[in-house]
Amino acid sequence: MIRKVLKQILWLLIAFFSIISCTSKLPERPIIQYSFQNLTLEQVLNDEVEWSKPEELRYNFGYWKRFVWVKFELINPSESPSHYILDIESPWVDEVVLAWKFLGKVETTVFRGTDSHALKEIPHRNPVFSLDLSPNEKRTVYLKIANVGILSAPLRIWTRNSFLDRVERDYIANGIYFGIISALLLYNLLIFISVKEKAYLFYCLYLTTLLVNYALLGGFFKQLLIPESTLNVKPYLYTSVNASLLFVGLFSLTFLNLKTLHPKLDRLILGSAVAIGVYSVFSFLIPYHWMEISFIYTFPYFILLLVSAGIYSYWKGVKSSLFFVSAWVTLFVGVIVDSLTKASILPTTTFGRYGVQIGTAFEVVLFSLALGRRLRFLLEENLASQNQLSAIRKDLEVARRIQMRILPAEVPKSEHISAIVSYLPLYDIGGDFYDYFETNGNELGIVIADVTGHGVSAALDSSTVKIAFRNAKEYLSSPNELITSMNHFLCTSLNARFVSAGYFYFDFHNMKLKFSSAGNPPLILIRNQKIVSYECPGLLLGVRPDYLYEQNELQLEKGDRFLIFTDGLYENLKPNEEPYSILFPEIEPMIGMDQDQFHKKLLERLSQLRMNVKDDITLISLDIL
Repeated sequence: MIRKVLKQILWLLIAFFSIISCTSKLPERPIIQYSFQNLTLEQVLNDEVEWSKPEELRYNFGYWKRFVWVKFELINPSESPSHYILDIESPWVDEVVLAWKFLGKVETTVFRGTDSHALKEIPHRNPVFSLDLSPNEKRTVYLKIANVGILSAPLRIWTRNSFLDRVERDYIANGIYFGIISALLLYNLLIFISVKEKAYLFYCLYLTTLLVNYALLGGFFKQLLIPESTLNVKPYLYTSVNASLLFVGLFSLTFLNLKTLHPKLDRLILGSAVAIGVYSVFSFLIPYHWMEISFIYTFPYFILLLVSAGIYSYWKGVKSSLFFVSAWVTLFVGVIVDSLTKASILPTTTFGRYGVQIGTAFEVVLFSLALGRRLRFLLEENLASQNQLSAIRKDLEVARRIQMRILPAEVPKSEHISAIVSYLPLYDIGGDFYDYFETNGNELGIVIADVTGHGVSAALDSSTVKIAFRNAKEYLSSPNELITSMNHFLCTSLNARFVSAGYFYFDFHNMKLKFSSAGNPPLILIRNQKIVSYECPGLLLGVRPDYLYEQNELQLEKGDRFLIFTDGLYENLKPNEEPYSILFPEIEPMIGMDQDQFHKKLLERLSQLRMNVKDDITLISLDIL
C-alpha cells in the first residue's frame, strides 16, 4: 500500500519536472538598466538618472534595498500591431509603477500588493501589464518596483498567446505540486487516525502549513481564495513559515526519539521549536523586513540543528534517520539556491526559480518514505506484540484453570451453616485464597488469605499457602496453632513476600466460633439487627518464624450472619478510615435481606462507590442455621 502511493507520487514528481522544464523555455528577458536613486517619475522620464550598465540577468537586488528604477527597450519588429504582456514574477512586491512616453504624453499604470486580483485586466498571481505597440515601434519602458523585504523583479516580455500558454503550463505544474503535498497530507492523516502516532500528527500539521506557505508566497491565496479583497497577505507569511518550523521540529523529536538517545539535544531542539512558535505568534508585531532578515539566520540554524540530530540518530542505529537527513539536505539545498538566486548571487535558472518547490517536493516524499518505514516497523512490532500477548493469554488461561483447581470446587455444605463465596481477582488470576476443612458435619474450619502483590506471582504463591494450610490439618480445632504452623512453613517457603490470613473454626456441637488472625481484616457479625466487628491482632505470615498468635472465641446463635473478607473489599473507598467505619453504613440498610440478596447487593454497592479496583476481592458470607 505504501509503495503504491509513493509510486504514484513519484510519477507526479516526474510530471512536475517535465512541465517546469517546458516552462523554462521562455522568451529572453529584456536587457535592463537600473538605479537606486530616490527620484520622481518626472525626473526619471527627463533622464536625470544615473543608470547602470545594461544587464540581462540582474533582476534580484537583495534584502536591503527598498525600491529600484528599471529601464528597458521594447521593440515591435513586425509590420502589424503587437500585443505584449509584461510579467513581473514577484507576486509579493508592494508596488509597481509602469510608465512610458507615447506621442508626447506620459502613460502610467500602477500595481499595489493590496490591489484586488478581480479588478486586474489579466487576472494572474503576478503583477502583469498589457503593452500594445504599433508596427515597427520602439518604446522605452520605465518601472519603479518597491518592496519591503526581498527586492526582486524578474521581468519577462510575452506575446499574449505565448503568455496564456505559459500560464496554463505553470498552473498545471503548481497544481501537481499542491496535489503531491495534499495527497501526502491526506495519506498520513489517515495513518495517524489509524495508529495514533504523534509523529504523523506533527507531520500532517507541517504539510498543512507548507501548503499555506506556498499559497501565500506564490500569490495563489489572494488570486484564488480572496480575489476581491484588498488584504495585504505578506504579514501572514512568516507566521505560517515559523509555524512550519515549529511543527517540523516537534515531528523530528518524535520521529528521531531523541528524548531517549540524547536528552540534551532533545531539549535544545524543543526549546528552539517553542521559541520559533512564540516568534510565529508575535510575527504581526514585528516589521516584515526584519522578519524576513531574521529568517535568513533562523532557518539555516534550525535546519542544521535538525540535520545534526538526524545524523546522530542514524549513528545510534535508527536506520530510518537516513531518509530524514536526506530530506533536510534536499530542502536545504533548494532553499539556499532559491535564496541566493533572489539575492542575485546566482543567475536566474529553472532550479533557482523553483528551488523551494523542488526541495520541498523531494523533502516531503523522503519524509513519507521514512514514515512508511517507521509504520512498517510499528506494524511488525505490533504483530510480534500481539503474538506475545496471545501466548501470555494462553498461559494466563492455563494458570487460571490451575488456580481454580487450588480453590475449593464448591462452598461448604452443612445443616448448621449456609455459605456464599465471591472470588474477584484483579487480573485473570489473583493472590487471594480461601479453603476449608469439613469433618462430621459438626465442625467446619475456614481459612482466608491474601498474598501481597497481584497477578501471576501472587497466584503462584497462593498455591504455597494452600500447601501450608493442608499441612496444618492436625490443628483443625486450634486456630492459633494452625496459623502458627502455617507461619513456620511460609517463613521458609516464600521469598520477600508476605501473607495476611485468618482461620475460623466453627464448633456447632458447642455452638462456638474460635478464630485467629495474621493481619486479616476484622470479622463482622450481624446479630439481632446489630453490626459488630471482632479483631484478633497478629503479624503477617512469613515475617517471623517464632511469632506466637492469639486466639479469640465467640458464642454462636442461630440467625447469626458472619462476613469474612480480604482488604480488597473496602480499599480505595475512603482512605485513612477503619474498615468498620466504611462497611457498617453500607451494611446497615441491607440487614433484613436474605443471604443471597444481601451478598449481591453489598458487592454491587461497594463497586459503585469504588472509583477503580486495585486489589483482589474475596467475600465469604456465612449464615448460622
